[in-house]
Amino acid sequence: MRLFSDDKETELMKKPRNIAVLAILTIVCAWMVGCGGCNPEPVPSGMSPTQGPESGGTTVQITGEKFDMKNGVTVTFGGKNATSVTVPSETQITAVTPGGMAGESVSVVITNKGKPEVQVTLSQQFTYTDATPPTVTMNEPADGTVISEYEDSLNVMNSVSVSFSEAVNSDSVSISVAIAKTEDSMSEPMDATLSGTVTGSGDAVTFTSDMPMRAGRMYTVTVSGAADMAGNTLASPHSFSFSVTSPERLYKYRVQEEDIQESNGENALKRIASRPEIFDNPEMWKRLVAANQDDYIFDRTKLSVGQMLLIPRGRAWGDK
Repeated sequence: MRLFSDDKETELMKKPRNIAVLAILTIVCAWMVGCGGCNPEPVPSGMSPTQGPESGGTTVQITGEKFDMKNGVTVTFGGKNATSVTVPSETQITAVTPGGMAGESVSVVITNKGKPEVQVTLSQQFTYTDATPPTVTMNEPADGTVISEYEDSLNVMNSVSVSFSEAVNSDSVSISVAIAKTEDSMSEPMDATLSGTVTGSGDAVTFTSDMPMRAGRMYTVTVSGAADMAGNTLASPHSFSFSVTSPERLYKYRVQEEDIQESNGENALKRIASRPEIFDNPEMWKRLVAANQDDYIFDRTKLSVGQMLLIPRGRAWGDK
C-alpha cells in the first residue's frame, strides 16, 4: 500500500539531500568568513633601506602586494621580530628593525596573520652595519705613572702607545702631548708641546716624539680622531698623564760621551747645563764657564770625556 504519490515521494526524498547540501554550504561559508584557506600569500617586491646600524631602530619600508590589512602582518629580521609594524595599505609595510650583529646580512620574513598564517621570505636581505665608535682600552704609560728610574735624564723615552677596542685607521688618529714642569724641576720647559709622528696597525698605535722625553717633566697625552674601518670616530678625546722625576742635583759632573758626540764647545756646555741634575736650563752654560775657567785644563771650546766640572750653586750665584 502506498502512502504518497510518486511526486510527493520524490519531494520527500529530496529534502534530506537539500538539507545536507545546505549544511555543507553553511560550513564552507563559515570557513571562508573566518578567512580559512582564503588568506592570500604576501608578495613583497622591495625593501628600503637594506642596511642599518647594529643597534637596530632603522625604519624600513617594504613594498609589494596582498599585505593583510585586516589581520596585520609580522616581520622578522634574522628571526627577531621587528617593532612598530604597520600596514597602511595592501602594498606597503613599515617596520622598525631589531638589533643585530655588525657585518651580518639576515633574511627578512613577512607573515600575513590571517588563518592560516602565510609567510614569505623577501628576496633582499638586511645588512647590519657597525655603528659603535672605538674606545681606548689601554695606554702606556698608564695614567698617573711616575717614572723615577732611567739612565739618561735627557733621554728617558721617546714614545707612548695606545690600544683601542677595535682596529682603527692610524692616519685618523691625532695625538698631542703637552709638557709641564714637575714640582722638583728647576725650570719651566722651553716648549709647551711635544711634536711627533703617529704610526700603527690594527687596534694599536704608537706616538714617537721628535725630541726625547726628559726628566723633570709632566707629559699630558690627548688622543682624538681615531676612526674605525666603518668610519665611526672616538666619541670624545682620551687623555692621560705621566711624569718623570728629576734626579738629585749635582755639585760635580763628569763629562759623558753623549755630551760631546754631536758637537763640542758651547753646544756641549749647553747640553750639560740643560740636564735636570745640573741647571735644567741650557742658557746657564755661562755659569759653568765662570765656575771652571780657573781650572788650567778647562777649555770652553773643547771638553773631553771624563773631565770633571764644578757645578756652582747658592745665593752667590743668584739661586734663591
